[in-house]
Amino acid sequence: MDKTDSKVTLDTLQNRNKHYILIGNLRKEIKRLKDQQWTVLFNWVKAHVGIEGNEMADRLAKKVATDDAGELVYDKIPRETIITEEKEIEVTKWQEQWINSTKGAVIKLFFAYINERIQTIIPISAEFTAMVTGHGLTRSYRHRFKIISQFNVPLWTTRRTINHKIFDFTQMENKKRILRNAIVRTGDTWPPPSEQLTRKHINTFTKFITSIDFNVL
Repeated sequence: MDKTDSKVTLDTLQNRNKHYILIGNLRKEIKRLKDQQWTVLFNWVKAHVGIEGNEMADRLAKKVATDDAGELVYDKIPRETIITEEKEIEVTKWQEQWINSTKGAVIKLFFAYINERIQTIIPISAEFTAMVTGHGLTRSYRHRFKIISQFNVPLWTTRRTINHKIFDFTQMENKKRILRNAIVRTGDTWPPPSEQLTRKHINTFTKFITSIDFNVL
C-alpha cells in the first residue's frame, strides 16, 4: 500500500480525461505491477503527521528544490497545459476583436463575452437567430429591405430595438408575462440584462421565442 498526502494526485489518477505526462507514466507503472499480480492500493494521509515515508519524501523534495546543482529530472510542460493556455490567449484576442468591431450591435447585447458564449449550449433556430441578431423574420427587418411595404408595418416597429420588442411590446403581453414570471421566480429582477437571457435564462428565453409570432414584430 502506498501512502500520499496529495489528494489532487489521487483524484487525477482516477480521471481518465486528464493526460498529464507524469500521471500517464504512473498509470503505466500501476498497470505493469497489476499484470505481475501485484495488488496496488493508494491511501491518502494528512501532510506532516509524522509518517516516516511521507516525511522523507518532503525532505527529498525540499532538497531538490533548493539544490541548484541538482540534476534536472523533469522539464516538460504537459500538453494539456499548453492547449489550455493557447485557448485562453485566443479567446482573449477574440474578445478584443468582438469589442472593437463596429458591427453586430444587437447580438452584442445578448453575447457580450466570448468565453461565456462558448460555454453556453445554444438551441439554434431561425427564430432564435432572428431575435438575437435583429435580422430575418421580423416585419420591421423585412420592411427595411423592402420585402414588404410600409403600409403593412406600423411606423414605430421600424424604429424599436429588439429590447423594446421583448420588454415593452404590448401585443406580446401574455407571452412576456410568462417570461417575466419565470425569471422573477429565480430571484432575478425584471427586466434582466439581455446577456442574462441567453446565458442564465437560456431555456426560458428559448421557450419565449418559440411561442411568439414574428409577424407582429
